[in-house]
Amino acid sequence: MPETPSRRSALDQFSRGMEPNDLIRERTGLWIQRLYAPNGVPGLALPEQPNTASSKDGLHAFWVAPGEWLLVADQAKDIASAAQNKLSDLSHARTVFRLEAATARDILAKSCPLDLRLEKFPPGHCAQSGLGSLSPVSILVHHLEDGSHMDLYVPRSYGQHVYAWLVDGTH
Repeated sequence: MPETPSRRSALDQFSRGMEPNDLIRERTGLWIQRLYAPNGVPGLALPEQPNTASSKDGLHAFWVAPGEWLLVADQAKDIASAAQNKLSDLSHARTVFRLEAATARDILAKSCPLDLRLEKFPPGHCAQSGLGSLSPVSILVHHLEDGSHMDLYVPRSYGQHVYAWLVDGTH
């Protein structure tokens, strides 16, 4: 039986020769699942309002559409058995960048239509949008519950492009 390939950073080949940026950190090895459960899942606390997130025992849940959530944890989670057949693994399909919240606001204001001011986008909120003007890249922004950072979820195939764009935005 073939070995399961290990998860690699979306920036593995790209980052060689690039100086590291202390303001933008890629988060790797995350457990990311799409949950489609129109009637919810008993025993699993999910946010019910658009653009909100919940967090419990290291499991973050982001409301992304009616009856649909993105579940994220640092490592695989054993969640309610009622949810098991309603999950789609997106761990290999997403690249996640963590930025200090104020830095994220400054950089994303350059080419993202979201209003990320603290009074409009407080800690514990998430929102989907586009990044860029001509052909926007689909993103999900999560303002962490402690308010210190924002995580930016992008399709893995755009990881290098978005990273370069974010680095450029810091200058």
